[in-house]
Amino acid sequence: MPRFCQISLCWLLLLIPVSVVAMSRQFDADAVVTMQNGNPCFSYPPNEEKLFGYHLSVSKIGRHSAVEWDIQKFHYDKLNMPEPNSPEHCIEYGVVNYKLEVKQAAEPLLPDTPYRVFISVAEAPTDQRYRYLRKFAADFCISSNEQGEPVIVSALMDDTGEWQCLKPGESPKHGFWQKLFGK
Repeated sequence: MPRFCQISLCWLLLLIPVSVVAMSRQFDADAVVTMQNGNPCFSYPPNEEKLFGYHLSVSKIGRHSAVEWDIQKFHYDKLNMPEPNSPEHCIEYGVVNYKLEVKQAAEPLLPDTPYRVFISVAEAPTDQRYRYLRKFAADFCISSNEQGEPVIVSALMDDTGEWQCLKPGESPKHGFWQKLFGK
């Protein structure tokens, strides 16, 4: 085998693992999306750390991506607010109280349209800066069940790179890229 081919093969074998490692997820765990009063309601899994606040955004995903809602809240302890770390204490889409800082007002969510919720959770600030400990995300759609009631279903990217909403009760079919890189 010519020396050039040997060197090229060595470089190829060295670079393959690097490209796989670079495709890791950009968040720590899945956000929890439930329905409350006919609206999506967002929370994150319980944790042991005492957290200080969060930044939450809901965005349309796909060809025409856009931020639909963007809020943040800090100082749980000073405002006597429960931490949104369970479905019982979730953040209902579009419901704003005086304790929330709204960065983008809520737009109506369309049925059978893929969305992503992204929640960054912070600990108490040091030197006037917030340090984010955890990031949570979930891809979802609002669909209707047989009775016409709104339900949350998963949104997935198919093998062609297009986003789609699962039907109520449908389980995801994992294509090549999802099997290789997860999610």
